[in-house]
Amino acid sequence: MSEKIDSELDIKLTPLALSKIRTLVPPSSGNVLRISVYKGGCAGYEYQLEICLPKENDIRLNFEEITLAVDPESCPFLSGSTIDYKEGLTQGGFRVINPRVKSTCGCGSSFQI
Repeated sequence: MSEKIDSELDIKLTPLALSKIRTLVPPSSGNVLRISVYKGGCAGYEYQLEICLPKENDIRLNFEEITLAVDPESCPFLSGSTIDYKEGLTQGGFRVINPRVKSTCGCGSSFQI
């Protein structure tokens, strides 16, 4: 499988997100953190993050020994975003800080561009 690397896709990982991904996705597993945007939710779009093998057409971004995969259709929605991780009992987990988002739904799980 050939690896597509896109230097134009500007996505950043915070140090805490990078650290958490390291614990969840061992580099030797071949898995990646994959992010995509799909239609859904009450505001129009939702993020999907999954740990899986990369898909053939995914764009791959390397952060030290960690690889982030993005499906090509999601690239325009995600460019300029930062992926962060928040510890906590409530509302903990990965979150996408996206400057392209114009509004979110009340619960914050979906957004509009």
